[in-house]
Amino acid sequence: MSSPPPRAWQDRFGWLIIALFLAVTPVLTYGAKGAWDSIKNRLEDWLPDSFEETQRLRWFYNQFGTDELLMISWDGCTLDDPRLEQYKAELTKPDESGDEPVSWFGDVVSGKDALESLTADPLELSHDEALARMEGWLIGGDHSQTCLVAIVSKAGEGNRAAAIDYAYRCADQVEGVSRDEMIIAGPTSDGVAVDNASKNSLDLLNAGSFFVCITIMYLGFRSMRATMIVFLIAIFCEQLSMSIMYFSGQAIDSVLTLVANLTYVLSISSGVHLVNYYRESLVDRSPKESVGWALRAALVPCLLSAGTTAVGMLSLMVSQIRPVTNFGMYAAASIGAGAIVLLLLAPAALYKFPVDPKGWHDPNHGPRWLHVVWNKLSIGIDSARWGIFLGSLAVIGLCLVGVSRIKTSAQLHDLFWPEARIIRDYNWLEDKVGPLVPIEVVLRMPAKTDEDSKGLKLDEEFFILDKAQKAIADVEGIGASMSAATFAPEFPDPKQRGIIAISRRASFRKILESRLDQYVEMHYLSTEGDDHLWRISARVSAGDRLHYGDLMERVKKNVNATLAEHPEIEPIYSGSVPLVFKAQTEMLNDLIKSFGLAFVMIAAIMIILLRNLFTGFFSMVPNILPTLIAFGTMGWLGVPVEVGSLLTASAALGIAVDDSLHFISWFNKGLAAGASRREATRLAYEHCGAAMIQTSLICSFGLLVFALSPFTPISRFAWMMFSLLLIALLCDLFILPAILLCFSKDKPKAEGETIIVPAHEESPARTES
Repeated sequence: MSSPPPRAWQDRFGWLIIALFLAVTPVLTYGAKGAWDSIKNRLEDWLPDSFEETQRLRWFYNQFGTDELLMISWDGCTLDDPRLEQYKAELTKPDESGDEPVSWFGDVVSGKDALESLTADPLELSHDEALARMEGWLIGGDHSQTCLVAIVSKAGEGNRAAAIDYAYRCADQVEGVSRDEMIIAGPTSDGVAVDNASKNSLDLLNAGSFFVCITIMYLGFRSMRATMIVFLIAIFCEQLSMSIMYFSGQAIDSVLTLVANLTYVLSISSGVHLVNYYRESLVDRSPKESVGWALRAALVPCLLSAGTTAVGMLSLMVSQIRPVTNFGMYAAASIGAGAIVLLLLAPAALYKFPVDPKGWHDPNHGPRWLHVVWNKLSIGIDSARWGIFLGSLAVIGLCLVGVSRIKTSAQLHDLFWPEARIIRDYNWLEDKVGPLVPIEVVLRMPAKTDEDSKGLKLDEEFFILDKAQKAIADVEGIGASMSAATFAPEFPDPKQRGIIAISRRASFRKILESRLDQYVEMHYLSTEGDDHLWRISARVSAGDRLHYGDLMERVKKNVNATLAEHPEIEPIYSGSVPLVFKAQTEMLNDLIKSFGLAFVMIAAIMIILLRNLFTGFFSMVPNILPTLIAFGTMGWLGVPVEVGSLLTASAALGIAVDDSLHFISWFNKGLAAGASRREATRLAYEHCGAAMIQTSLICSFGLLVFALSPFTPISRFAWMMFSLLLIALLCDLFILPAILLCFSKDKPKAEGETIIVPAHEESPARTES
């Protein structure tokens, strides 16, 4: 008497696995919520401390304080507007709305304050001269429109959103001003705007994505039970990805939120392939037997696709931009964990909650019209295989030229839609008052501490400082500049000789010495050892599409020319502009390095899988083509690549391999069963063609919903992934089979051997079994 067959692991451990995952779900929900609530963004945190630009910015902050400030104004906010002083008084009061009073702002300076300071003793500038010095900073070109500059306190730095909210609430306390009329911009508002834009509408967008995915899955599956199994597992994997980041202590920024969305759609993609294998097996197996067969069919392709996608993500870790590096690391971890979850939980769920096979047709072998399509497609591609292959190589060459023309951008205006409030506020302030993006130039001057020292006298320092500031102001693209020289009387030329000149310089030095403490308080002077550090703060417009590299070269050229006679003076360049330029440069380098690394690693996997150097190498053509087409088009059209687009290159390469691996797997099975290359191609279409279309539609349209996000990197990521996935589908349906037909070899027949091609109702796998 034969012993009964061994029980499947899904039968023995199915309920335990389901219970375990249900028990973990509350923990993951807690971690995911904690991650969403902790999202914070600062451009200064994007680059590593090892970069010279980052080190200089940190040094600058230590010497002169951070750039945490707000510029606040409204239409009609002029020098003689009484609401200006009323609003300033409200802003400097502690916020008593909480448990304890909190002062969100330190110093608050208005245009009226600066004008009074410049025209009062000891400077006693004329009214027109004072306005001219303030123009572009606190006074507009009409010499009437003004603003307030509010320095954010330590408490405000810790809770920028609360500080900005208080600035809006103060407007309600001033008669004739409302929060809707307020114009607020500045570095402090940038991070808050990014936080709000990336989180606003997130629940609605997620709900929309869920609806789209469920709808497309149901239309493909015709089974709500199978749809909900895959959907709930994908939600579990999404929560898992956020929890991994939260419990590992990773600071979450808006770029990292995309990891969860990517993990979600990839889990659905693998789940759709698994369910389609399950449905295919139901034709001639019981529901419980079909679970094991589907798992065996999906195991290798799913693990390989997860592995290649994770490799694509890990390639992003070569980036020097922290959000990109973190994205690659956590996306790889989440995708790997998601694949394990799917391959454990989906079979257990399908085994314990089997789908009724009645009325559930086999998509690969059911509809006659679909079989006719696959048959004609395999014949047509076989006939045109070399033309398709050579044509794809020509397209690659054209796209590579476009890629060489790519430009990158890390500017504020590329993070939001044009109609976003922060963009409108920036544009209004830059139009009415002056530019807002800072370039900081610090002149390190050796001070003359005594008569025997070789340092510069104070009046000499100021004379050079004034010349350097004017040289910077003359640079094309610089809209305004300010330094301690702005708040000093007219400078006597230190080169002039005679009793009168010496007397004027002595008087000038006394005035400067009496104001040194004020310059320190105003953050225009600092000391380091025996050196004086004089700050020149210039501004460029955020709305101008300036090439920051060229701009910095022009600034350095003018400053160096001014300091040519003073080799002892060292200029130090800092601020947002050098940092943004470094970020833009690194983004382009990262795009090339990460994509190249991902290509090499994934190509090696494909060569090993296909056991053929040429076939494995050329099978990468349909996988790299989507990325090259997308980025080549951006290069030809002059569309700048920002961080959201950057993430898609390696991500799309890894994802595109998913469908390729399933197709190649069935193609190899066909050849192994004795089928010809054309027959193996048709069989691959029949087994995974429909699933490839379903997964591409689900992933692409599920991500496309996020194109409605007001945060441009998320929106651009969604558009790019949508385009890339649909192009990848076309490449996998047309170009991949052509390459396999070109470079694969038929299995040699023994003399007199007859090759039996499996019928439409059978598969190579079933024939072997």
